[in-house]
Amino acid sequence: MRSKIQFLLNGDPVALDFSEYGTPDPQITVLKYLRDFRKMTGTKEGCGTGDCGSCMVALAQKDTAGNTVLYAANACLMLLGMLDGKHLITIEGIAKNGKLHPVQQALLHRKGTQCGFCTPGVAMSSFAAYETGRKFTPTSIQEILSGNLCRCTGYESIREALTDLNATVQSLREPTIELPPALPGEFFWEGSMGPYIKPQTVSSLLEYKRKYPRYPIVSGASDFSVKNILEEPEQRPLIDTSDLEELKQIQREEGWVTLGAGASVETFKNMLVPLYPAAEAYLLSFASLPVRNRATIGGSLAGASAVGDIMPLLLALNAQLKLRTSGGSRTVACKGFNTGYHTHLLAPDEIIYAVRIPIPSKTRKLFAHKQSARKDMDISTLTFCLCFDVVNGIVCNASSGFGGMAPTPVSSKELEDFLNGRPFSEETFAGASALMPQLFSTISDVRGSAGYRMKVASHLLVSCFLETHGRNHDR
Repeated sequence: MRSKIQFLLNGDPVALDFSEYGTPDPQITVLKYLRDFRKMTGTKEGCGTGDCGSCMVALAQKDTAGNTVLYAANACLMLLGMLDGKHLITIEGIAKNGKLHPVQQALLHRKGTQCGFCTPGVAMSSFAAYETGRKFTPTSIQEILSGNLCRCTGYESIREALTDLNATVQSLREPTIELPPALPGEFFWEGSMGPYIKPQTVSSLLEYKRKYPRYPIVSGASDFSVKNILEEPEQRPLIDTSDLEELKQIQREEGWVTLGAGASVETFKNMLVPLYPAAEAYLLSFASLPVRNRATIGGSLAGASAVGDIMPLLLALNAQLKLRTSGGSRTVACKGFNTGYHTHLLAPDEIIYAVRIPIPSKTRKLFAHKQSARKDMDISTLTFCLCFDVVNGIVCNASSGFGGMAPTPVSSKELEDFLNGRPFSEETFAGASALMPQLFSTISDVRGSAGYRMKVASHLLVSCFLETHGRNHDR
């Protein structure tokens, strides 16, 4: 066991021993550490919940293949203990030898700043893209800045600045960024905010989960950090699995692709889109790129939200979950995993180990849509996903997933039975649309009325046919 972590901060080594007096707790956010303990105030504090992007930093670490990866992340959502073995880069660290970084110079030249509060975050999101060789197109700029809000500029000057960077950005590449050596032994520290446990193996994790079944597993911390900001508990013990590479592996086996539950949502997107291209727009609407870089598949599923974006898609794909305890494992269908509002069938000592997704046949079609007030960084009002085959002009093997239409994400067997065996036609899907009020009893809340939800869900069935049939339409 060790009580020490080490990382690099803008190229300088940092060693923190939490047993020493005056060292901050490993559970504080990276944002708090930077501003309150390091007095590095270039990283701004805005919303505190990962929405505004003013706290954006860049993080470098090794991926499962041993390559160095660099990505933008929200400092308000990361915990200090998660920096172990990584390289944290802030706005103070991107200029070299008194010379502005190309991103900073471009923003200055195009007057891409006014009040300046959001500018460090915009610069860091752009820095991570630039240093990994990403081209700045209208589409990529939209994604790169999906986690950054600016009240002043109207974004046009920022877009112009990033477009200018294409003259100097290099092609996609592995960033040449130094990383600190890994420290031996497992990290464990029981501080003022509660125990912080960081197992090095899945076997160790399962043993801790057996011993401490009530301790939550935290990997991306995107949900954990927000809850603790809103609820402010006195004690919040946790098991940090963010560095468990076994939980991030991608494996192909006969008919299936298996993805570890610790993989990020961005990794999930990059894995799934080549199999199901229609999932791309849907997954791009999941929060923002910086949040997807950290949020994990397992965390999204364990949260069991009625309006979560991942489970409706997995329901439509007929995906499975592999669950594990220290005593064994089992595989369950996603259909039936959620048992009620924010509840599921996980035993107290059980973890979501991996997600299994069937490799589609050539006749398989997917429609996936998220309805929300904003395109990026918004909780869904409802989601609808439908996967089916078309064989000789007939719909078969239909599988559905809905979010926001019931206390849990659900499938509709009645809808699937109605579609199966009928012609792949607009009339069939219009008939399914008319059936919707009989299938769901929706509720009204702050995100939408029951009538609105029902109307949108019904219209989406017609949109499903138009899109999967290859006809242009406006959702």
